[in-house]
Amino acid sequence: MTNPTGSGRPREFELDAAAHDAMQVFWDKGYEGTSLPDLIAGTRLSRGSLYKAFGDKKGLLLAALDLYMSKGLRETANLLSRSGKAKNTIRESLLRYAQLSSGDLGLRGCLVVSLATEMAAHDAEVAERAGRMFRRLQQLYAGAIVRGQANGEIPERDEQVMARFLVCQIQGMRVLGKTGAPEADMIALVDCAMRILE
Repeated sequence: MTNPTGSGRPREFELDAAAHDAMQVFWDKGYEGTSLPDLIAGTRLSRGSLYKAFGDKKGLLLAALDLYMSKGLRETANLLSRSGKAKNTIRESLLRYAQLSSGDLGLRGCLVVSLATEMAAHDAEVAERAGRMFRRLQQLYAGAIVRGQANGEIPERDEQVMARFLVCQIQGMRVLGKTGAPEADMIALVDCAMRILE
């Protein structure tokens, strides 16, 4: 299908696909290190299409960040909502983060952590999004902990504190992963974190 206006890419291009492509660029280069030509090359959008769809570089970053957070939270929610013992689902979820925190994936790190480290101190929108993701992650783990408490698997302690600890453990693993920590070390950290639920 041709673009009737004759300019730029057709408007029916997928915004999520463009945000996903931009996400890879920001992930590799950071926000300050990413130039407009980098984004044009990475998204294969014309300058006009990029600005029309996202407003500016910051708008594209926020769209990419929203996409990244939505996918990650959905995957965690799916794991934690599986049938069976709550402690097993929590462990499986933590093991997923152990894998993400080792090898090449670990060296790349977490996009939210990277951008929060780079920008949150002086950018309210990035800080708000990162905080929202961490709070949502905490609520997902708190829900699984409450389910485990109802089943008698997990002691009756403050589920929010335990969930917050697990979120801190996860984000700590993501940071350690950027230093090349091996998967065996990450799995040992998961085993240690699970003891809080005993």
